[in-house]
Amino acid sequence: MKIIMNTKKFTTFCIVILFTNLCFAQKPQIIAGPMLGYVEHREVELWLEVSRNTPRVTIVFHPTNNPKLIRKIEKYPDFSNGFTTLKIVLDNLEPGLEYEYEVYLIEDKILMPFETKFATKKLWEWREPAPEFSLLFGSCVYINDSAYDRPGKPYGSSLKILNSMENIKSDFILWGGDNVYLREADYSSESGIKYRYRKNFATTEFQKLRASRANYALWDDHDYGNNDGDATFELANVSYDCFKNYWANKTFGEEGKGIYTKIKWADCEFLLLDARTFRSPNDLPDSIHGKPNVEKNFLGDKQMLWLKNNLVASKATFKFIVNGGQVLNPIADKECWQHYPKEYFELTNFIKDNAISGIVFLTGDRHFTEMQKVKNIAKYPLYDFTCSSITSGIYDISKKKEFISPTRVEGSLLMENNFSKISVTGAKNNRKIIFETFGVDGTKKWNFEVNENELK
Repeated sequence: MKIIMNTKKFTTFCIVILFTNLCFAQKPQIIAGPMLGYVEHREVELWLEVSRNTPRVTIVFHPTNNPKLIRKIEKYPDFSNGFTTLKIVLDNLEPGLEYEYEVYLIEDKILMPFETKFATKKLWEWREPAPEFSLLFGSCVYINDSAYDRPGKPYGSSLKILNSMENIKSDFILWGGDNVYLREADYSSESGIKYRYRKNFATTEFQKLRASRANYALWDDHDYGNNDGDATFELANVSYDCFKNYWANKTFGEEGKGIYTKIKWADCEFLLLDARTFRSPNDLPDSIHGKPNVEKNFLGDKQMLWLKNNLVASKATFKFIVNGGQVLNPIADKECWQHYPKEYFELTNFIKDNAISGIVFLTGDRHFTEMQKVKNIAKYPLYDFTCSSITSGIYDISKKKEFISPTRVEGSLLMENNFSKISVTGAKNNRKIIFETFGVDGTKKWNFEVNENELK
């Protein structure tokens, strides 16, 4: 009897050892990516997420026109922060060149079902006129996940719009907020928030799109936490860590707080705002005794100072202020910067008093697309281009008060899933912005132009 027991124990021990060895024998793999992050003249950042059993990632790259000029950069992952994401900076590159790259996990080359290329920024400064460029812009990406979605009709639509986006050429993509769309089961816990980010980035339809060009992002409430979230959200630090680990912007706020940042492209600047981290609750009164409520903050003092300083210092032809939600809509029945009058008037008066030209607002959140044109704020008309949503449910305003809007550019209202292409073209002193919106299948729905001379 004793011998039989020892035999059983030995057999069990062998099975455990075999199972353990099989687990360790599994090859490392890419979970998501590679995604191209920020791009500059002399460096770019690649992002990817790998399995935990990955001890080494190597990027081998060379100029497309000189395959013999091979370089490699090795990265030894440290997963002690709880994430399996990696950011790898490819530095000391040449401006204005296209490069090809390969990804190796340990010694195994990973075959990608799409091209792995990137191009550095051209060095045009002090040499020639600013180059033309374009970006894709949109907001509100909801990917259905029935186990955790609300009952009833799925809120997210087909992801084929991502294929349409991939087919529209541009230099980069600007993700305008609500990019992962946290839901109730997610934002109640750290593991839930991490689950949603990881699932979104691992979605197959994103892989080719995010590898095809540079990606930049800001957040809105559904990347940050609960609906209409503000500074009271108790897991804001978790959301910050997720955003910083999953996106590859060049910078994230200041001193580990906030995610606001700046992008320079050709003769333009994009100031990406954080309208959640420092925000007071929406339900605080806008005004007290007929005066703006000084306790109701939108950006907070530090971020507002950062924005003002960048606007004053900027020599850009166009200064795009990018915010998760609308800024100028005077009759918005949902969230809008107008409901924070202290900082709204602080910014608009600052633009007017300092004669800052070239301001254009890019916004998301609303689940419909429109162009607002508002006069009598600055010394020139201010435009607020809202583009939403990519796959999330559409907000039908046909029976709302803002359906008839005195400031909406005629014909710009689009209540269907869509995305936009924004192009900057033209000669010096005659630059213009071309706004185009596209439907799910890539069909152009609407276009509009603004010349720089309108914004002076």
